[in-house]
Amino acid sequence: KSKRSSTTMAKGAVRAGTNMEKVDDNAIPPLPEKWDRCHAYNKRKSKYCKQMPLPLAGKCSDATNQPRYCGHHRHLIEEEYNDNNYCEVEGDGNKLKRPRHNKDRGRRVPCPIDPSHTIYETAISKHILICPAVKERQATAGKDYYCEGINLGGFGEMGSDGVESRGNDGSLTEAKELAYAILRVFHFLFLSCQKKELSLRLSLDEKGDHGTVSHQDLGNITERDIYNALPLVDLSEVEDGTYDSEPSDATKDVHSSEHEAKQRKGAETATKTTTGKLTNAITKHKVNAGGPRHLKQIASILGHVRQNGLISTNSDNENTPLIIEMGAGRGMTGLVVAGAAGAALGNATPSAKKVKLVLVEKSGTRANAETSIRNAEGNGSKEDCLRLDLVDVTRIKCDLAHVNMSTALPSQLRSHSSKIVVIAKHLCGAGTDLALKSLCNIGAIDGCVMATCCHGMCSWAEYVGRNCMLRLFCGEIGGLSTFGEKEFNLLRRWTSASVLGDTPKPNSKTNGNERKEEHTVGGDEEEKGRYSNTHMFTVVKELGLVCGSKGLGRACQRLIDYGRGGFIRKKF
Repeated sequence: KSKRSSTTMAKGAVRAGTNMEKVDDNAIPPLPEKWDRCHAYNKRKSKYCKQMPLPLAGKCSDATNQPRYCGHHRHLIEEEYNDNNYCEVEGDGNKLKRPRHNKDRGRRVPCPIDPSHTIYETAISKHILICPAVKERQATAGKDYYCEGINLGGFGEMGSDGVESRGNDGSLTEAKELAYAILRVFHFLFLSCQKKELSLRLSLDEKGDHGTVSHQDLGNITERDIYNALPLVDLSEVEDGTYDSEPSDATKDVHSSEHEAKQRKGAETATKTTTGKLTNAITKHKVNAGGPRHLKQIASILGHVRQNGLISTNSDNENTPLIIEMGAGRGMTGLVVAGAAGAALGNATPSAKKVKLVLVEKSGTRANAETSIRNAEGNGSKEDCLRLDLVDVTRIKCDLAHVNMSTALPSQLRSHSSKIVVIAKHLCGAGTDLALKSLCNIGAIDGCVMATCCHGMCSWAEYVGRNCMLRLFCGEIGGLSTFGEKEFNLLRRWTSASVLGDTPKPNSKTNGNERKEEHTVGGDEEEKGRYSNTHMFTVVKELGLVCGSKGLGRACQRLIDYGRGGFIRKKF
């Protein structure tokens, strides 16, 4: 178990119950048969902790009725002492003190420096002096590539508001005007040129009829129109070998939200029943891609990299690609893309140089790309579509807000013939903006493929598309007199409706722990209260928008990413 998962379990852990006759939502189920692990139960995950318990003290070693807890849930033993006067436990020479010595220690709280572990609230002042996270941060701050706040601040003017006030943010009338402006801008960028060959306007300087679209026409835009405005090209099946060439029209041209829902629903079944060359290669090299859904996304990212000519098959040994994964985590996306690039070079010439893979991540992880590369040494062959033995990996452990990429990659950047390809998968919220701004220090790049997510976690202060947003919303196109942090905060909050649906369900349970833990679509309680009078469901109902909340939320997502695209076109 990782430290992070163990800590999460500790926060919601409770003692195992004994009276299980009544079955209700809050009831703790009985221990599994022959259970020899920790007795702490996590209600949120609906399962018991699987850590090994601490050993019992000498004369009580044969006790069978005594609850057992691991070191992470050691604090629950104190409650058992108070209730039943059970025997004390000991582990590695650390003997638990009697409750009379623990009464003043208080409860365990997350560490203020590193919330991944908990400490006693009375020991905070002492702990912050010896916390391992402090040493790690000091070591990171001593690196040559560390520059405090170099990538903070976003790009562009702040707009009319400057700093947002802390009062009640906006009225329902202003929210309605913003909703119409969002649809008007979306119509101008994507829908007004659908009949042409181009699917969107690549430049705001392009001459065209801005048009004054009536409120009635804007209200009649459907959810399907918004989803069909941008092409959905899923290249995962092409890359995995299911198709030998481009995807069929059925895969390439159906872009409705219903089709996306069916794809998500059938992704796991399809991946399990149909294994292709990429799936087999990942299984062979024991690459932990994170499940069928993640494997499908990684394969599609690789397909777009290859389709845009970013994976070179040139036999020139000097032309080796440089793959940079931002917010890499374990680095599996970069590993697959670099392995595919290595296979392309390896098939072109037996003496090909290694592909350079750079992973930028602020925290250390287990089961990472480096382990897979070490295990693959000497096991490559021409038949492999992934040549991990031809990948040279470098990990830069630093927050994207503080990393100076030009200093972090001196040797790689000396080779001007190398193709520089930047990728990212699920780089949440403002992390995408920090990554894009950090690339300005590199200079010219050949390609950038990013799968964005968690638009609701974006920040106007860090957003790199501010100038683009101001040009779109203010004046002739959007029709607003002002646009700033207040309007952007409404826009980014409304993006959550694209995954929440068209009706609010405040008391409904979220199915799927993976999605719940990986992505955040809402704000905190204070923020929800501040925006209660401009709720998206209320705005959609008042205006009678045919697209619904889901369609308007998707339009907000597209506009946020369009502003980032404008930054990329301007800087690179």
